[in-house]
Amino acid sequence: MHSRKVYFFVFSFFVIFQNLLSQTSSIEQVYEQKVLTFRDTNIDSLTFYAKKLQNSNDVCYQYKGVRALNYIPYSEENYPLSEKRTLSLIKNINNSLKETPNRQCLLYLKINCYNRLFWIKKNQENYTEAYQYLISMNEVIDRIDSPIKKHQYSVSNKLNKAQIKRVLNMDREAINILLDVVFKAKKVNDTAFISENLKLINSHLYNSLGKSYLILASKTDNTQLLDSANIYFDKSYEVTKTFNPIHKSSKLFYYYRKTEVLIAQKKFKEAIKLINEYKNINNGLNYKHREFFQKAICFHNLNKADSAIYHANKLLNDKKDKCSRSNLITLYDILSKQYLNLNKQDSAYKYSSKTLEEFQIARNNKEETYQLLYKNDLKNAQELNNSLIEKSKKENSSYMLFIAIPAISIIAIIAFFYRKEKKRNKKLYKKIITVTEEPETTKKEYNIDEKLEKEILNKLYKIKENHEYLQPDFSINKIANELNTNSTYISFVFNSKKEESFKQYYTKLKIEYIIDKLKTDKTYRMYSIQTLAEEVGYSNASAFSRAFKKHTGVTPSIFLKTLDD
Repeated sequence: MHSRKVYFFVFSFFVIFQNLLSQTSSIEQVYEQKVLTFRDTNIDSLTFYAKKLQNSNDVCYQYKGVRALNYIPYSEENYPLSEKRTLSLIKNINNSLKETPNRQCLLYLKINCYNRLFWIKKNQENYTEAYQYLISMNEVIDRIDSPIKKHQYSVSNKLNKAQIKRVLNMDREAINILLDVVFKAKKVNDTAFISENLKLINSHLYNSLGKSYLILASKTDNTQLLDSANIYFDKSYEVTKTFNPIHKSSKLFYYYRKTEVLIAQKKFKEAIKLINEYKNINNGLNYKHREFFQKAICFHNLNKADSAIYHANKLLNDKKDKCSRSNLITLYDILSKQYLNLNKQDSAYKYSSKTLEEFQIARNNKEETYQLLYKNDLKNAQELNNSLIEKSKKENSSYMLFIAIPAISIIAIIAFFYRKEKKRNKKLYKKIITVTEEPETTKKEYNIDEKLEKEILNKLYKIKENHEYLQPDFSINKIANELNTNSTYISFVFNSKKEESFKQYYTKLKIEYIIDKLKTDKTYRMYSIQTLAEEVGYSNASAFSRAFKKHTGVTPSIFLKTLDD
């Protein structure tokens, strides 16, 4: 009888204890849901429920509370503070993982921390460190047990990699990554995509595709790509409408992107109308930075100097909301050109110099902004700066022209008779050479160092293995510069090993590469001829088509039809 009472007491205690645990867990889940609800709508409520989570007995919920509080400086673009707190959280998570190495909630948190660090570094235009965090993130993803969770994080990771590919000027590769994610997502059971996190990922995915097509369109002057950009921006916005709760920033960011497309389409007046709508849909968010920047671009292209200068200066004088280096370069370039149009030489030169200074800072800091986003614009900025200097010199020395004209006339007369006499002597010299000099029939040989020859051969092998010949700037001179030698030596070594010229050989490799891609990857068949040309390093579709036909006997268009058939 006594034992039965003991058993009943133990059993009752166990049931009550389990109920208490269940209630505690359910309360914490409510707090967690509240955090998600208020994250983008109410900072005070977010803070309140995040601190509730921090008081939990479960270390995972404690860390979730910390992570939620860390979101506040990130949303305010206080990236140094957000980074510091996130790194501290990762340190604590690692300490907890030493005790329970495979606890999944800790791994989820660690992945989310790396994702936060990625976006911090990307927003700071520090792409090297951003990519390092993606590598770290991928290592943790491999330890996830849940197939759905692993898929979710893998998609997010690929999405971020596409972002880096895009800023590395590898737009087509970025699009291929994103399209691959879209195709694979369709094969996954729809129930895998009901969570809010996966909705968010899908929204980012479509936005990234839209942005990639937008950038590619600006580089190739292919306006059809802008239609693709619009389609994916629209798809992203449709996904955001299903968020629960609705994010207060969704419509504003959608308008930002639609404005970018209008600017790319050179519909500047329509773009300004859309920008003016920002004030009606901002939901308390700071939209002024984007408004000033986009209006400066629009008014600049509409040749409205005063308005362009006004909006550019409004943004530059904003002490709270600092410009990224890429935006600074754009604004300084606008100001230099507009002041030049107004014939204000000093101001034009000032901002032209600032443009070049920003390029140099970006180069010194090894930021990808210089190399990858503005490489083509640097030449234009330098030419503008030089023209301003020359114009200034001409204005300062114009009064000397009157004095110099007589002297120049005399010099020109002397030069005329000198060239005439030189030409006559040159003809006589050629006649003498023809009679006395026998034609050279022996081929010139070069005594090349064995070590140098080996380096050249190794380089040629790596070029083929790594497909370096697909790069737009690939040339024999580039190889020579990399090896600190001259193109003549490289050509000699190449010709001694191959039965065709340097140009013929690598043209053949390029055409064979694209043919293989067209046969094995159906995605390539959707590309335009211009895009296919750029895939193998041609900037001109006509030159690519000529090379393709010379190698295969048919044009790329006809070849594509045979594949479709």
